Amino acid sequence: MAATSILWFRRDLRMQDNAALEWACENSSAVIPVYIYSADEEQPWAPGAASRWWLHHSLLSLQSRLAGRRLKLYYFSGSSEAVIEKIIAETGANRLVYNRVYERQLYERDLRLEKNLKNSIDIVAFDSGLLFSPGTVLNSQQLPYRVFTPFYNKLRPQLSELHAYQSAETNDDALKALENKPVSSARSLQSLQLLDEHGWHEKLGLHWRPGEDEAHRLLDVFLEEAVQHYATQRDIPSLEGTSRLSPYLHFGEITPQQVCLAVWPLLEGEQGASASRSAEVFVKQLIWREFAHNVLWHFPETATLPMDRRYRKDFWRSDIDDFNTWTKGETGVPIIDAGMKQLWETGWMHNRVRMIVSSFLTKNLGINWLHGARWFWDTLVDADLANNSLGWQWVAGCGVDAAPYYRVFNPNTQTRRFDSELRYVEKWLPEHAQLDYPSPMVDLGVSREDALHRYKQHIRV
Repeated sequence: MAATSILWFRRDLRMQDNAALEWACENSSAVIPVYIYSADEEQPWAPGAASRWWLHHSLLSLQSRLAGRRLKLYYFSGSSEAVIEKIIAETGANRLVYNRVYERQLYERDLRLEKNLKNSIDIVAFDSGLLFSPGTVLNSQQLPYRVFTPFYNKLRPQLSELHAYQSAETNDDALKALENKPVSSARSLQSLQLLDEHGWHEKLGLHWRPGEDEAHRLLDVFLEEAVQHYATQRDIPSLEGTSRLSPYLHFGEITPQQVCLAVWPLLEGEQGASASRSAEVFVKQLIWREFAHNVLWHFPETATLPMDRRYRKDFWRSDIDDFNTWTKGETGVPIIDAGMKQLWETGWMHNRVRMIVSSFLTKNLGINWLHGARWFWDTLVDADLANNSLGWQWVAGCGVDAAPYYRVFNPNTQTRRFDSELRYVEKWLPEHAQLDYPSPMVDLGVSREDALHRYKQHIRV
């Protein structure tokens, strides 16, 4: 019996190093590539506006690459299970092949789908998107890590095995010719309505080009120009000192394995001790990403609830006007406002500035971290549930391995340290030097003392 495989793309929008794609092409006479947009299945964290913009253009890129192999990418929306059942009925497909996703809600959806479809189709699933499957890196008591450093110390030696890893980068010419199976019930990409009508997203194209090819170009640029100085320049927001690969990693346009393999020669000293140290700092950030996904895997409730339950709703202030002032970048604190302007204009914010603006919202304004997390979720092109949740809870002091709540980032001190010549502020907030630029919405010293009082009153016994 000829094998017809449904190849279900999710967060693996690439052709290189794609185990599901390679297996389907090698073991099928016909492959049906599909993408199913199922926003309801991702609630309450359906993709935000910036993520949908990225997804739309990433799918266009993948569609073009697949077309080069005479494979058409078919689009659907609605219930994943209902769509797959419809494709099976229409095409007679007898295999479903995909790479796993690890948010518990979606992972459990896939388990239900496998159970319900097991009598009508064979299912083949692969790990993808992380260096190690979540839940496989445990401490000596076989419990999940709650502190990053021991997690890093456990995982880092295992990365040495990647030196011998043979990257499965699929050469388009190596994929065998496959039958192109039509699916008449498919829809157009435009019908998924990923792009907002108000057009806010249009300016994102000035700063980003989604897709697998661009991911590898950025990696090459980073290796040639920035990684050697990463340890000293990654915290300077005015410099191009980071890889900017985070959205590409989230959408699976490049894999962490590919990134590690590319960095490996530097780790081994190919360009000297200084470059090796910087490469090590960069790899540590990849492991932090692994840590975030492991935390969310073991503690899925932390997407909406604080890990430390003492920081529940009654701990936080509720002030919609203050929150809106923060989102608009009108706080009167230059580096805060510059960061929020950068986010609004580009769908991205430098990580050092993310920490500063998050601290200001949760400490100086006393507003619930979850409100900030939701704003970032809607406006960041690299919005990732694990990283976003862990990052906000870390700054707010209520997550695993968190900075203590009484550690309040002083925006002025941070500016003097990381933007002493105001190059970042001047780029994103040139009006800061004008006479009518507003005074800070809160006194930084007084609001810090208010934060400490709130902590002593609610948390400290």
